[in-house]
Amino acid sequence: MNKPQQPIKLTETVNKLLINNDSPSSLTIEQCASALAMSMTSFRRKLAQEESSYKLIQSKFLNELCIQALLTKSVKIDHLAIKLGYSERATFERAFRKKFGISPAQFRELSLIGNDKSSRQNVISIAQKLPPMPDSCQQLLREKEHESLNIARVVSIIDKDPILVGRIMGLANKAIYGKTPKNVRDAISRNLGLTTAINLAISYAVTDALQNQVSQIIIRQYTQAFLLAPKLFNLMRRSTLKALTKDVALTEQVLVFALLGIFLLSHKQSGKHELMLYSLQGISDLRLLNLHIQESMGISIFSASALMLSLWHIDAEVIKKLTQINRVSQGKSKGNEEEELLLFMLSCLYVSAREEQDCSELEQKALLLKIDNFDEIKTLLFR
Repeated sequence: MNKPQQPIKLTETVNKLLINNDSPSSLTIEQCASALAMSMTSFRRKLAQEESSYKLIQSKFLNELCIQALLTKSVKIDHLAIKLGYSERATFERAFRKKFGISPAQFRELSLIGNDKSSRQNVISIAQKLPPMPDSCQQLLREKEHESLNIARVVSIIDKDPILVGRIMGLANKAIYGKTPKNVRDAISRNLGLTTAINLAISYAVTDALQNQVSQIIIRQYTQAFLLAPKLFNLMRRSTLKALTKDVALTEQVLVFALLGIFLLSHKQSGKHELMLYSLQGISDLRLLNLHIQESMGISIFSASALMLSLWHIDAEVIKKLTQINRVSQGKSKGNEEEELLLFMLSCLYVSAREEQDCSELEQKALLLKIDNFDEIKTLLFR
């Protein structure tokens, strides 16, 4: 007996209309609804049911069209400019250079240098040569695995690492985590919590291991994003309590660790680190960046993060979760509510790291995900 066919999503139908249109940037929502013989009200409502909107679909389509076209030589830049809604190539090039820092032709050239297999092998080789995790982090993880950690034990381990002590005290300040702590015990027990302290210690270990080979701007921007992760997670849990309480510790770990791969991919010996730097500057959507880097370098951001963490013997459940998040991000698997919320939070951290003030797309996505405290989230991201 044949299985009943699944109905085609309206989002997919809209994408087909955009693909078949000579000038997808000029296709209006009214024209799209009319082409599908739907009223505007019905069109908007059905897209909302699929957690999308016409603006989000069209914006995502045009961004992907631009990046994918530049990955190959199959589309002339003149024709690409017209499809993206620019009156002439020069106007498109000015806008692209302003956003990415280089011309479309230069970006295409960087994308085509080498091949994805050699780039992937370079990244794997760099990860394998990373120094071992600091003794303090190794000890914290060993005792965490044996479930023997308590506040006294954590404090005794951290106290032996003066640099880590300074960082923990610096993190647990009034502006981000509550009352100013008097000592490390206060910083962890009243402000950070055991899990957060361990996660951030590991993040710092990664940045220390790579800091001489990665742009200091990237180190600064993304380290700040990692520090915001626990606070963002707490804000999100207030709004979406049920979806984010299944495994709080695991979810927070994934949130703190998922973007660590950016450091590895930005390494000066990765082969395509310049492409990575320009992509980070110009691509504002995390999903698109992850997809683009996968196609250009043969390894995605989340996969690079999982690679580093596995070599440092981080909990296998974190690696498994990162792998699933990567599949959802690239459209290879449908995400559940928790995974979509996690990707939304990672997108928030990415936008914050880029120091980008325009978060209109995030705000729209927050509405579709029924997140009712986005103003608080926005304040946290751009404080």
